[in-house]
Amino acid sequence: MLHEGVTVTDTSGNDLWDCGVYILTLSTVAMNTTNFRGYRKYGSRHPIKIALIGSRGIPPRYGGTETFVYELSKRLKEDFDIYVTSEGDGFYMDEFKGIKRIHIWAKHTPTMTLPAIYDIIATLYLLKKVPDINLLFYVAPDGAYAAILAKLARKKTIVSTDGVEWQRLFARMKYVPLFNKPMYLLTMLALFFAEFFACKIPDATIADSIAIKNYIERRWKPKKVIYIAYGIRQLPQIDEEKQRTILHKLGLERHGYYLTVGRIVAENNIHMEIQAFTQAKTSKKLVIVGPTNPEDPYVKYLYKLKKDDQRIIFTGPIYDTTILSTLRANCKAYIHAYTVGGTNPSLLEQLQYNRPILTYDVPFHREILREKGIYFKTTEELRQKIEEIDNKDVTIQWNPPKIFTWQHVANTYKQLFKQLVR
Repeated sequence: MLHEGVTVTDTSGNDLWDCGVYILTLSTVAMNTTNFRGYRKYGSRHPIKIALIGSRGIPPRYGGTETFVYELSKRLKEDFDIYVTSEGDGFYMDEFKGIKRIHIWAKHTPTMTLPAIYDIIATLYLLKKVPDINLLFYVAPDGAYAAILAKLARKKTIVSTDGVEWQRLFARMKYVPLFNKPMYLLTMLALFFAEFFACKIPDATIADSIAIKNYIERRWKPKKVIYIAYGIRQLPQIDEEKQRTILHKLGLERHGYYLTVGRIVAENNIHMEIQAFTQAKTSKKLVIVGPTNPEDPYVKYLYKLKKDDQRIIFTGPIYDTTILSTLRANCKAYIHAYTVGGTNPSLLEQLQYNRPILTYDVPFHREILREKGIYFKTTEELRQKIEEIDNKDVTIQWNPPKIFTWQHVANTYKQLFKQLVR
């Protein structure tokens, strides 16, 4: 779901070799506690203190991990003192809608992010400022390195495994320059060991997919692994007139386009969608919603595949939920070609609408869509599926089960937290 890896994302290579400088700077600043600005102690309202570490902050602005942290923390703040780490321009604490935010300094560039290092710094800062914290929940697997420090401090810990993160690098390496491949190999190794530590260090390991739970039980035999699903973000219902206005502004027609919403990275198989679409006999459009870095080798490759095909549209990121809801509700079909699990927030969001879903055939997707999904494994199969439904009026009632509601997810975590801390 939703952290971009341990060190490298979408590379052009400009800043990869600055890692040592960033780590040294972060460590120095974190230990120099006399320079923290804006700090004040917030009174405890509950006997149990829980920290959620590993997101870029709340309110959510970046992706699935931040949405998860916000949806969970706002529902649990009445039962626990909730602390959430937030990346920013300094070290301090404040409060947002009853949730305590632990701000840490972080640097992000188009080519690099260091969540594993930031998780370590956040843990050190949190343990110093809130020494009586009861439980630290690392919401992404690269937090497993920081969980070692928390265990040394005799704190209860939980780590979420997300998907099989180290496999993402296999897909991405094909598109990066040769001089970047060694860094990708090191990152892959770091993610592999993070997965190992995520199953061996914490008091509980979280899997948001049954298929992921089965995988880590088989490979790592963790002390305690628990399946807790991801919740569906409720998008607003838009009246038909407003929907028509939005579609008109975007140059689209109702059921006149196929839709993909997500990160533009190799393991999400955007190239497969473009290849299949350029070969398919359809006059409809392919709308791809997600951030595109023009310096990213994979994005450059996608534009080469697209050529001058005016049917294929890259919109860039869209955060306006009114527009997203309109796009999801009016597409001919939603295409979800992700290959690395587990449960994907963007796929879950589409279940609110009665449009068909064409998805890559992996266990993570089958456990959500079951027999109602339209599955493919190759570019040719995707082309065939597009042509099969292109001139048909297909609607599907998804009716997602209760386990995908945020209240159910929050209640399950509430029980787990109390069980571990008692």
